[in-house]
Amino acid sequence: PISDGAAAVIIVPFDDIDKYAGKGIEILACEIGTDTVALDNRENPIYLKAVERSSSKAYKTSGLSHKDINLFELHDAFSIISVLSLEASGFAEKGQAVKLANDHYFKINGSLPVSTFGGLKGRGHPVGATGIYQIVEAAMQLRREAPEQIQVDSPKYAMTQNVGGSGASVVTTILKALNS
Repeated sequence: PISDGAAAVIIVPFDDIDKYAGKGIEILACEIGTDTVALDNRENPIYLKAVERSSSKAYKTSGLSHKDINLFELHDAFSIISVLSLEASGFAEKGQAVKLANDHYFKINGSLPVSTFGGLKGRGHPVGATGIYQIVEAAMQLRREAPEQIQVDSPKYAMTQNVGGSGASVVTTILKALNS
């Protein structure tokens, strides 16, 4: 079920980051990708082209690739969106995300931890707060402030991805830990 929620971040000029002793997280990229809303108007209705566009732009802006990302807060409002997002973002070959998940690739101690706080389903999918809440969780991981049992080991880069309109609008953000 969808629930109410709230989340907030404080954005400051990079020159003022020293005022926030050890709390700073650098925003390397925040990019949007779009596609048609109607699934029947898409070239491939089960491929998230907006995710691919958004991710590609974020990788280019940040100077990173999917191989550099240490954790991924994806938009898992529906299980299939997780699979399709992992594939369209470059973390899995088409048709292979489920196999990688079964092989524990996306666990807390796996090669790419995904939705370490339980994802949208774990927080009740607070629609209006989702994107910022993903960034808050990624920042907690990058600062090493997550609860011990879900803390990712030494993360340097995190990616968040918020999806709207059945994959028609996607915002991908890449963050960097300043303490690494």
